[in-house]
Amino acid sequence: MKPNDPDPLDDLLAQWQAPQAETPPEFRREVWRRISAAESEPGWIEKLAWWLLRPKREVLIVAAAVVMAVLWGLTHPPEPEFTPHDAYVMSVSPFDPHHLNGRYP
Repeated sequence: MKPNDPDPLDDLLAQWQAPQAETPPEFRREVWRRISAAESEPGWIEKLAWWLLRPKREVLIVAAAVVMAVLWGLTHPPEPEFTPHDAYVMSVSPFDPHHLNGRYP
């Protein structure tokens, strides 16, 4: 466009006014009534999630998870740790019984 050439749409846009519309007094109440009527009953997953996510139950769930983690740690002792030297020797020594299967004691 040329800077000196006025656009005919500029005049039309300058004359435009927003329409004046009045909402009925019960408009908001009717909208929320229609929204609530359109919502369906929550499924079993939503009900279970709401049941589990209560603050008292959340504390119990976290406590149960901590107890289970402690019990798991007590019943499953850690694997023996090797020094880097021992691990290298076990990986390259053909006389080590665990050489080819990749499992170490």
